[in-house]
This record gives sequence, structure tokens and C-alpha cells, in this order.
Amino acid sequence: MVNRLLGIAICLLLCLKITVAQTVIGHMYSANNGAFSWIKLGTLRLPQEGTTAVIRIYGGSGYNGLKEQMASAEIHIRTSNSGVNSEGFAFSAYAFRTGWLAPMEKVKILPNAPGGAATAYDIYLYYGPYAGYSMYEAVSLGGEWTRVEQTSTDPGTAAYDVPFQYSVFNDVNLANAFFVSYSSGNVGIGSPASSTSKLSVKGEIKATKVRVTTSDWPDYVFAQDFQLRPISDLASYIAAHQHLPEIPAAEKIEKEGLDVGEMNKLLLKKIEEMSLYIIQLDKRVKELEAEKK
Repeated sequence: MVNRLLGIAICLLLCLKITVAQTVIGHMYSANNGAFSWIKLGTLRLPQEGTTAVIRIYGGSGYNGLKEQMASAEIHIRTSNSGVNSEGFAFSAYAFRTGWLAPMEKVKILPNAPGGAATAYDIYLYYGPYAGYSMYEAVSLGGEWTRVEQTSTDPGTAAYDVPFQYSVFNDVNLANAFFVSYSSGNVGIGSPASSTSKLSVKGEIKATKVRVTTSDWPDYVFAQDFQLRPISDLASYIAAHQHLPEIPAAEKIEKEGLDVGEMNKLLLKKIEEMSLYIIQLDKRVKELEAEKK
């Protein structure tokens, strides 16, 4: 009975396509350098048809145990079925970094053949000085990792330049201080993101420069056909409404807030109108002075 069950199990293993995961752990001590340099980390043999591999790096730059010197990174690689992308590669990859220091500035992957003919991929890192025993693990399903871990040269433009990017497909909330809505892309700082504003901030904003793009800048006030409100009408309007024409009332500002770009246009328009009033008054004063002589 036992032999029969064993035979059935062997038959199932032979009939099914079984893929075994491989995990290899290595380090970069033999690639130590006193400056940023290229490191050939190893060679990944990986079949096509959407096979995935992940390389996780734990380490940093410098021989001290300061948290400012530590970081981690991940490289995700996935092969194609048969087609190639716009750069001629039958695989793609991306990387991301976390921690206090980002010693891994660049990642390149050089396939051993063009397009879908590639079966192996050399992994290169542009890494910071004194990597020490920065360690890594290479995990693949149906693949094979060969350790190299030696200083190298830039593999050049024939290699795939791995982008650093990180996408989160859900809402992100960082300690109730920073919130990003996945559905709308709206951002909230100090409070949840507004449903109508791309950015909502609860608190003070400090900046060295703020640029607001706008149109219909009110230089048209100085055009010959601009109708300046008679100053007597202006006085009547102020007496009736307690604010300048076109300028929102205090109650509205308190309720709805202030559009910085629009308000700057309105304020400039009032300054330009005031300049015209001053020019008119100056002209009238000079006429009166001339009549007295």
C-alpha cells in the first residue's frame, strides 16, 4: 500500500509542472571601495513567461553603526512572455529605497541576449563607499542566482536602466499627519484630504517662493477705452457696502476662504484704478493752481 501511494505521488510530481523557489544570501564586503562605484552583484538566470525575481538589499554606507548610514532597497524583476518593450527588452524592473541613507544610486540590468532570447541577466549597482557587510537576498521562482559581488565598470547603454519608483494602490496615512487618497489623488497635511481640493493643509505653510499661474492680468485698466468709475460713485458704493467694488465682503472671505491668485488680480486692479484717480486729482490740482496765477 505504501509503495502504491509513493508511486502515485511520484507520478503526480512528474505530471505537474513543479517550480522550486530559490533564495540566495550574499554580501558586498569584497566590493568595498572608498567612493561610489559600480558593483556587479551577480547573474540571475530566469526563464521567460512572466517569471518574477526579487533582490532585497540590507545595509548602507560606512563602517559605523549610525542609523544615518543604514538603508534598505528592493529590486523587482519580471520577464516577458515573448514580446519586447519600447527599449527592446523582454523583461522589466523597478527599484525603491528606504531608510536614512540611499547608498544605491543606480541599478542596471544587462541581459545576455537581445529581446526575448535572453536567459540570464547581470545585475549592477552603483553603490556608496564602504559597503561593509551590506547583505542581500536574491529570491526567484524557477530561477538561479550566481554570486559575483565585485567592483566593476558601468555596463553602459546596452543595459536596462532600472527606475526608482514606488506605487501604493490604496490610501496612505502617515501617523495622521499626511494623507493621500488613492481614488482622487488628493493630499491632506495635518488633516484628511479634502474631497474637492488637490491639497488641503491644516496649519501654517512656509515657503521661499510661491508661483500662482493666472490669466487676464488687469493691465487693461490703463487702456484708452477703460471706463473708470467716477469717484463719487466709488464713495457711494463704499458707504453702502463697506468694502471696495469687486472685492469680496469680510463675511464671504470668512466663510469661503481666499483665492490668492484671484485676490492678487483684484488688488492690482484697485491699485491701478487708484493710480488713475491720483493722476486725475494731480491734473485737477495743477489746473486750479494755474487759475490762481
